[in-house]
Amino acid sequence: MAGGVGSRFWPESREKRPKQLLDVITPGTSLVQATIARTKHFASIEDTIVVTGEMQREELQRQIPDLPAENIISEPFGRNTAPCIALGARILRERSDGESIMVVLPADHIIRNDQEFARLMQLGARLAHQTNTLVTVGIHPSRPETGFGYIQLDDEHLPSQKDLVGFTEFELREVVRVKRFAEKPDIDTAKRFVESGDFLWNSGMFIWRIDAVEAALREFTPEIMEQIETLPSLNSPDFTAKLREAYSTIRGVSIDYGVMERAPNVYVLRAGALGWSDVGSWDEVYRLSEKDLENNVLTGSHVIARNSKGSLVISRSDRLIALYGVSDMVVIDTGDAILVTKRDQAQGVRDIVDYLKRHQMTEFL
Repeated sequence: MAGGVGSRFWPESREKRPKQLLDVITPGTSLVQATIARTKHFASIEDTIVVTGEMQREELQRQIPDLPAENIISEPFGRNTAPCIALGARILRERSDGESIMVVLPADHIIRNDQEFARLMQLGARLAHQTNTLVTVGIHPSRPETGFGYIQLDDEHLPSQKDLVGFTEFELREVVRVKRFAEKPDIDTAKRFVESGDFLWNSGMFIWRIDAVEAALREFTPEIMEQIETLPSLNSPDFTAKLREAYSTIRGVSIDYGVMERAPNVYVLRAGALGWSDVGSWDEVYRLSEKDLENNVLTGSHVIARNSKGSLVISRSDRLIALYGVSDMVVIDTGDAILVTKRDQAQGVRDIVDYLKRHQMTEFL
């Protein structure tokens, strides 16, 4: 899934080049490039489909030249993750069958341990194929975090060797029934979740058989599936026009809210050493980046910090940026726009994008 706008990464993230197309963590490698490289450990590039926005298609093709052009599907409008997944499942069904396994990955995540990630995906594929359930991935929380959704574990209904054939004891400990999904909490609720020990972060990664997710979408979001199932073949000359017509009436809803929170047959894999981050804000970029002796992250040819600490500065221009006597700041200079905020306020940067849209300042979007 590569259709997000990445509004919390303004001013670097723009409509034609949003967060997933940026190299915010690893210079020279965008987030979507890293995601595609990661999938090659368990799936071929020919079996990889990227669903993106129409404005991002050209840049995505440039960044991933070995991805077949017909594997890049352009959504005419952003409609959240449930329609995106329904569309992906519809196209995959054309190429395989309902019992084939579908892995759904956001294009803008960081995962440090690719081998462990591949092992977990293969474990999830075995689980999904054997049980015909919906499988998601949960991350052990390292801190109270208000920017993530949470998954509560149902420890009273753990699977056994009778339920899952051929799983080792170690693998069985990684598989847990989902009790419930929880939306992004306030800080007090997040602290309570972490202290309880029975909540994981919701990673937004999913593994299931195509027929299983289509059945769930049909049951819980029938209006979406009605539109998607009437689409012609991907190779049909009127596919693009029909897709635009369908998306003009489809309501935007997340797969979590539309399906996962309501489905009774959901397992979660407890992910251990993935080195995972959803890179949700500039503050997360700071956390993931290498720091100097004053705990600053300074990127650019003319950036200096004196008597300052704990700040992130990224400059894409030739102008000098100098910090003095400040701490925990974020400064992003793209040449045509400059963002200045506190690190603990970085989640709110999307408000600036909303302001620009309301005031039709499109040259900065």
